[in-house]
Amino acid sequence: MANLEYRDHLISVSVIYDTPNKFQFTPVIDIRHAHFIQVLNTILTEEAFDTIRNATEFGFGLGREWVDTQCSASPE
Repeated sequence: MANLEYRDHLISVSVIYDTPNKFQFTPVIDIRHAHFIQVLNTILTEEAFDTIRNATEFGFGLGREWVDTQCSASPE
């Protein structure tokens, strides 16, 4: 699991092996407020990648997009 603090949120990306091909990796993204334990959103994707690094980077990108959308929709 890898974590990224972004705009007062914590984005966590776990990578699972995509079966039946054990050499493809799929990210699972959990997003929380940086100071709370409760998960705000979990993003599951059907995208599979050839390396854990590529899957993790893609997951962080999806997580940042979600946070940006939520933060722009919130009244300041």
